Amino acid sequence: MLRREAASWLARLQSDRDPDIESKFQRWRDADPRHAAAFDRVKQSYGQAGLLRHSPLARSSQLRPIIRKQEWTPLHALAAAAAIVILVPAGVMLFRGSPLFGGTEAVMLMTNVGEIKQVDLADGSKVTLDTATKVEVEISRSRRSARLKHGRARFEIAQTSAPFVVETASTTVTARQGVIDVEQGAQQDRVQVLAGAADVRGPAQRETSPLTLGVGERATVRSDGSGEKSVAAPAPDWTRGMLQFDGTPLAEAVALANRYSERQIILADDLDRLRVTGAFRAGDTAGLAKGLAAAFSLSLQQRADGNLVLSRKVSPGPQNKKGG
Repeated sequence: MLRREAASWLARLQSDRDPDIESKFQRWRDADPRHAAAFDRVKQSYGQAGLLRHSPLARSSQLRPIIRKQEWTPLHALAAAAAIVILVPAGVMLFRGSPLFGGTEAVMLMTNVGEIKQVDLADGSKVTLDTATKVEVEISRSRRSARLKHGRARFEIAQTSAPFVVETASTTVTARQGVIDVEQGAQQDRVQVLAGAADVRGPAQRETSPLTLGVGERATVRSDGSGEKSVAAPAPDWTRGMLQFDGTPLAEAVALANRYSERQIILADDLDRLRVTGAFRAGDTAGLAKGLAAAFSLSLQQRADGNLVLSRKVSPGPQNKKGG
């Protein structure tokens, strides 16, 4: 019961809709040492689960900075104390079934650079987050929705009476079951169906028929609102944490690898003609850089900031001889 009360306070603090919420929370917390201990355990569960790792809540032990400065927008369901994430020995799960939460579960999922994480949802679905990804999920009996704020995620959608809707800034994906990859990019969004089917709408399709995708098909929705459907090219399963290249331009391969590491590979010269073939573990930037240097006879230098620079080796000039 204390954990549920603490979870309710946590959600209310994040919503920050009550001007007196901080003083009310302090009175509840100070009323019993067990209250403070329960709240700290709940807050720690969020941090350990990696769901609020970028939020001040996860890295601050002080209440006031949590209220005054938020790095993410709370869900409406959180304002109603709709959900709590707890850490259990079997992994991450959603706490549900309590009248306190009104039958609705909402949670924010985040991964750091280099992380790939899978989370089970209340309806039996699963979501896998790629590196540096942020997703807001809300599950209820009548509605299942996810908001992809940035990055890429795979949704393994369990079949229920309610459709599952995934939204980005400009794209809406609707499915009842199946496996769907959704990626939000700077210039365009990508949707690929691995199982089942999905309807995809961009801004240009709001009032028209959606793009209907089947297994092995993908849709690209550009920032100008236009969209097109195509057959998806064979690609490695990114959820396994491996990067696989087959004749990939070097700059493209390096850009993909850099998404999984704070330590970046920098191409100092024009190396566009080089093509990469092989498999590397995501996040092993140093291993990839060494492999590329050896394969293409490139020079590899490490800068003071830890980044790795690949460039063409300078051929030694002719040596002057005496009398020459």
